[in-house]
Parts: sequence; structure tokens; C-alpha cells
Amino acid sequence: MKPPVPAIVALLVALAAAASAPQPAEAQERRDTLDLPTAIACAGAHNPRVAAATAEVAAAGARIGPAGAWADPTVTLGAMNYMLPGLSPRRDPMSMNQLTVMQMLPVNGALGFRRTAARADSARVAFGRDALGIEIEHEVRTRYWELYHTDRALETMTGTLGVLRDLAAIASAMYAVGSVTQADVVRAQMAITRMQQQIADTELQRYAAASTLNALMGRPGEAPVVLRASGATEAHGGELHALEMPEPPSLDSLAGLADSGNPGLAALRAAVTASQASETAARRMLFPDIGVGLSYGQRFGMNDMLSAMVTVSVPVFARSRQLRWRDEASAMHTASEQQLQAMRLEVRSGLATARAEAATARSQVALYAGTLVPQATATYEASLAAYRVGRVDFLTLLDSRMALLMYEHDIHRFEAMYGAAIADLDRLMGRAYVAPMPGRE
Repeated sequence: MKPPVPAIVALLVALAAAASAPQPAEAQERRDTLDLPTAIACAGAHNPRVAAATAEVAAAGARIGPAGAWADPTVTLGAMNYMLPGLSPRRDPMSMNQLTVMQMLPVNGALGFRRTAARADSARVAFGRDALGIEIEHEVRTRYWELYHTDRALETMTGTLGVLRDLAAIASAMYAVGSVTQADVVRAQMAITRMQQQIADTELQRYAAASTLNALMGRPGEAPVVLRASGATEAHGGELHALEMPEPPSLDSLAGLADSGNPGLAALRAAVTASQASETAARRMLFPDIGVGLSYGQRFGMNDMLSAMVTVSVPVFARSRQLRWRDEASAMHTASEQQLQAMRLEVRSGLATARAEAATARSQVALYAGTLVPQATATYEASLAAYRVGRVDFLTLLDSRMALLMYEHDIHRFEAMYGAAIADLDRLMGRAYVAPMPGRE
């Protein structure tokens, strides 16, 4: 028996209502595709620049052994003193077949310093890889906060667009009864159009930021990036939430942490060690190595012969070779020390700037959330009530609403500014400065 048509219609209506009803938090959580820790982990695992840096570390490690290895021995086979024109070995007692083995002995110690330089250079490359990983993490966090800002801006602008449409409806209704002029209706429609244009521009900015973030994570640029809901503070690693932004440590404390933890500084310190060892090795090149050898001669019909020999290189061209190598190594040593000093200054300057940005963002969020937004909200509500009774014009009402939009937008801009500043501090210190999350230490 077929069910009656009204029952089928009722079932379809119920299914549609269930599909459109708000879903529980668990379902919304399952739809969330990305949070900050996940983005950082994905970039560390799949970014090709990290893989390339890891391969460079392996290559630098492979150079340590050859840098301190002895030169290969040489083996010489010869037919000595064969008489012409017949080339008979029996016509002269000095005719022989000869085997000579030569080995250079690195007695000047240069090889040991070259090995030390190679080890230090390998450490430099490894620290460089760590610095690259931190730099990529910084880029991921910066793009993430940019996405957070644009998402919050889109939420605010979308809400404002709905309010503007309500204001346009109010203006149209009041115009229909002759309470206001048609200019109010036109202004409302123009405000709606401008807001739609701003939303389109912000959506384009979000697409560009998401594409950059995808590239950092080793994903196609067009892959969708959906952040978690703004209310879930834990989803963003705990660094954000209005008025829950802890003040960073003092500048001296940050500088001390950076000096011991910044891998870029560690890489330059390793470069100083490598250049110092290379300079010492270049100075040792003024003292020649010694070559030793044995030679065995096979004679025909007579006793065989054994010879021993020692060779020493004479640095007659030291002015144009060894001394120039020494000067080059000395200059490189000085350059590496100055680069280390320059980076220390740059790191401290960057720490001071990032700390100032974080402090500014904290104070501005407190100002906007505690004073400006409540005042702007009260002003808008008073203007709306006054407009309904004809005490203010539509431009005043519209200005009060747009001021509220600007203040709400700025709150999230300063939240993102704080998150980016903390990411800068992390990059410069070489460590994670994690703000406390609500509900846990």
C-alpha cells in the first residue's frame, strides 16, 4: 500500500529541516580541516625546501672523511735501461723491470685542521637546515594569522552587509510613508554595493594567503584551507583570544634566549670555527709534506735490487700560492666573525621590533575591546533609534555603523598582529613561545 501524498511531503519537509538545522559541535569539529599545529607539522614533513636542506646536511657529512684522508699511494711500473736497438734486457746489468710505490705522509698537520674545518662546516649546514625549518614555520604562522584576520574580517563584513540590508529595508519603509527622502534609500543601496565589493576583495586576499600557505605545506595552491571556528581558541595553538595575550619577556631575556637558541647564530659560530681551522691549515701548507717510496728492480741473470727514496716539495712559489691561500683564509675568518657580530645585532633589533609590535597589539586590543567597540555599539544603537523617529539623518546612522565595523575589524587585525609578532620572536629565538590556553597550564 502506497503512503498518502501528504505523508511523503511531510517526510521531505522533515528531512530538509534536519539537513538545514545547526549541527552539533562534534560535526562542526569534523569539518575543520586545519589548525596551526597541523599546518606547521605538514610543512615540516612535506616542504621540498626542508627535504633539500636535509640532503645538503648528508652531503656535508660525507665531506668530512675525504677532507682528512691521506692522498692515494702511487704505483709505477717501468722497464728500465733496455739497450737499443734490440731492447734486450740481458745486454746491460742495469736493465730491469721496476716496481715503485710512493706514499705522501701528511707530517705538517694540515689534514687534521681540514678535517676539523669540514666537521664545523657540516655543523654549519645542519644548523642552517634547522634555521630553514624555523623560517618555514614562521612563514606558515604568518600566513595562518593572515588567514585568521581575513576570515574574521569576512565574518564582520558579512554581518555588516546583513545589517545594511536591514537598514535599507527600514529606509525603504520610512520612504514609503513619507518619513524620509529617496536619497536615504539610494545611500543604503550604495553602502550595500560598496560592502559587497570589499567582501570580494577580501576573499581574493584570502585565496592568495591560502595558496601561499598550501605551497609552504607542500600542497597544491588551490587546495581548500578551512580554519577552525574563531571561538575555539585551542584550535589556534593558544596564542590568540582578545584580552588573553600575555606580555613577552624583557628584551634582555629574549636576547639571551636567542643567543643560545637561534640556529642561524649557531651556524655562523660553526662557520667561524671552520674558517679558523682553514686558516691554520693554510699556514701549515708552508711546511711541506714528505713522500716516501720503495722501488723493486727485477734483473735478468743477476741479483734483484731494492731502493728507498724520500721526496720533499720545495715551496719556491710560496709567494704566489701558499701565502695567498693563507691571506684568503685569514680574510674569510675575519669575514665570518663580522657576519656573526652583524647577525647578533640584527637579531636583537628584530626582537625589539617584534616585542614592541606584540605590546602594541595587546594594548590596542584592550582599548578596542574595552572602550571603542562598546562605545561604537552604543552610538550605533542610539543613532538607529533616533533615525526611526526622524531625529538624525541616514548619513549619521550609516557613519556610526561603518565606524563599528572598522573597530571590530581592527580588533582582529591587532590579534593577527600579535600572533605574527610572537611568530617573529619564535623565529629569532629559535624556540616556541606558546601562550597559555584557557583551561590548562
